[in-house]
Amino acid sequence: MKFEEIELSGFGKYPKAKCKVTRPPGIFDINELLKNNTVIPRGLGRSYGDASLNDKGVVSESLLMNRFISFDEETGILKCEAGVTYKDLLDTFVIRGWFPAVTPGTKYVTMGGAIASDVHGKNHHNVGSFSSYVISFKILLASGEILVCSRTEHSDLFWATVGGMGLTGFILEAEIQMKKITSPYLTNRSIKLKNMDELFDKLEEFDKDYHYSVAWMDIVASGSKYGRNVLLLGNHEEGSALPDKLKLRSAKKYIEKKISVPFEVPFTTLNKVSITLFNSAFYMAAKNKIEFVHYDKYFYPLDFILNWNHIYSKSGLIQYQLNVPEDKGKEAIDKVLKKVVAFGGGSFLAVLKKMGDQDGILSFPFKGYTLSMDFPVKKGVIAMCKELDRIVLEYGGRNYLTKDSIMDEKTFKQMYSGLWEKWMVTKTKYDPENKFTSNMARRLGLCPS
Repeated sequence: MKFEEIELSGFGKYPKAKCKVTRPPGIFDINELLKNNTVIPRGLGRSYGDASLNDKGVVSESLLMNRFISFDEETGILKCEAGVTYKDLLDTFVIRGWFPAVTPGTKYVTMGGAIASDVHGKNHHNVGSFSSYVISFKILLASGEILVCSRTEHSDLFWATVGGMGLTGFILEAEIQMKKITSPYLTNRSIKLKNMDELFDKLEEFDKDYHYSVAWMDIVASGSKYGRNVLLLGNHEEGSALPDKLKLRSAKKYIEKKISVPFEVPFTTLNKVSITLFNSAFYMAAKNKIEFVHYDKYFYPLDFILNWNHIYSKSGLIQYQLNVPEDKGKEAIDKVLKKVVAFGGGSFLAVLKKMGDQDGILSFPFKGYTLSMDFPVKKGVIAMCKELDRIVLEYGGRNYLTKDSIMDEKTFKQMYSGLWEKWMVTKTKYDPENKFTSNMARRLGLCPS
């Protein structure tokens, strides 16, 4: 088996660590790897922080295990290997009338990664996260044993693995329920709103009318402009309702036109001035309208800019995503935003979504509101995020492990109180020697340091 020693990071490029990386072609190779090493599985490395880093062992990529195994055209049940990506699903099945029931904001995520993060999308308040549509998966344990896990078979391991950040075993295959569609287009309704009060009112008003909802927020603006936002609502559109020109396009495979940020800029171009200008321009350009939008533009706008994380320079970014309970959601988010505005940090990618209930032990979502922001790594940012942690804790919220890079053990165990203890019982049962570990796991006290 070949190993490569490289400086590795998550998509946020912070933190970085020198890791030994390999791509095992099959189960035998993974078993051999586990005999003398600790391992963390890694897909495309789209978690932002150190979840797929392991500088005290091996990082094992799943990209060679990327085959479709079977698909039932009647039921929409897909069986595939863990290295299959959302892009693979979309390229193969949209034209056949099927779509992932839950999708994150990028299609460059593997099925194994989607399970490990229990990813959610713009429809969580209606349908839940990815695990809601995972029927079963095969997982290779530290012992070399392979188990099939579902809600009825090894259910403790099933619920510990979804959202378990790759720490319970190596996911080999998954059986997933796809969603039937009749076109690749969505009806997208844009609503330009002046403040947060209007946003929360509209989210409630359109809760049942639209399958998808997400709001872009200007978290730089202050004074009378504070809290302004654009709400984006969407439903899959029936093919019969499309104008003729889009019906013709629906029969063709979508061709992406992309731009790229070819190299890391020597210093971040994102500062208060540039972020303020971007936010102002975005808000001013937004219009109240209803239009047909291709799924690629609706769900994955940033995927059109390859390596967009390069604009944050070598220092990288902190993607900060919180979830707070529904009854005090507006109050909590207001307090968070005012802290960010006071710091002068701001984010040009700030989105708010409504969340529903979730069953995974360490799964991020619960019924409430989630706000996601990105901050260039610079002086004072980590301290500000620690202040945000205190607010999130005050309101009984928690942070998304897939995005996290800075949370300390104490904060994590407070945010996930009663959950991490339950998860550890299953972790110890199936991986008593902590063969599956990561820099994040050690940082959060989920594995020995």
